[in-house]
Amino acid sequence: MKIYITYEKNKFDDSQLKELSKVGELIFLEELFDLEKAPYFEDDEEKVLVIDPDWYNWDVNANHLSKIKNLKGICLSTTAFDWIDLNYCKEKNIVVTNIPKYSTDSVAEYAVFLMMCLAKKFPMQMKKDYKMEYSIPMLNTEIKGKTVGIIGLGTIGSKVAEMCFNLGMNVIYWSRNEKVNNYRKVDLETIFTIADFIIPTFSTNSETKKIISDELINKMNGNAIINVINNPLELYNHELLIKLAEEEKISYAFEIYDDGKKMYDYKGNIMATAPYAFYTKEAIERLVAIWCKNVVSLINDMPENIVVGEK
Repeated sequence: MKIYITYEKNKFDDSQLKELSKVGELIFLEELFDLEKAPYFEDDEEKVLVIDPDWYNWDVNANHLSKIKNLKGICLSTTAFDWIDLNYCKEKNIVVTNIPKYSTDSVAEYAVFLMMCLAKKFPMQMKKDYKMEYSIPMLNTEIKGKTVGIIGLGTIGSKVAEMCFNLGMNVIYWSRNEKVNNYRKVDLETIFTIADFIIPTFSTNSETKKIISDELINKMNGNAIINVINNPLELYNHELLIKLAEEEKISYAFEIYDDGKKMYDYKGNIMATAPYAFYTKEAIERLVAIWCKNVVSLINDMPENIVVGEK
């Protein structure tokens, strides 16, 4: 069994490498490679791919997969799995696993951090080179007593809700399913109308993409929206939110993906960071540990954290 790993070898400790070596031959592909000439295309032996999306530009399609001989399974390094062709994997009986819940605390903390940055006008302080200016645009906001609206109350959304509640905030939420909790479920229009801070935490798929419509965005009045879960270019009308924030009608925080701009390129109370929400020492350690277990269990025909396949 060959195990092709597109990730840095130094992220795995000796015990993990030892466990992986017991079930197959390890081949690390640490450098980015030409996807049209993937090293495993010429290998006829049975194999498992242990892959990170950055090596694939977040797109592992049927054309790529069809060139791989004797592919037993694929172990993803992410919770998300929309970057791989699952239909092809189902058709060819290729097991696919993911890594759930490894960065829940990291992402939730980052969302609250960005919310505080907007409340304290930190982006505008930086853009003004920290010059003191006691004016209305620079007036800070207290978090306690404010209303946060969370869109999608899954694992991360629930953690954000807990943290905000403990900060003394009123928590409302929208979710496709009713949740058992102490928070009030409302419709999306209510969130965009009354919430002081709006935090979308749902996973994007064909059903949820663009549920945040222009009509909802235009109902915002002085609110702030904080997004650290999804690519903003795919989730809603990113440019409309930028426009409203630059007109100082709302505040906006997000992770930059591929629009080519930096935070200082934006006017207004806009906090734009690199996509670091998940990237903590603790989260990466959990990720690698779960990843290793997924590989070993898959090869031993007892796969865990299955996206495609059967136990």
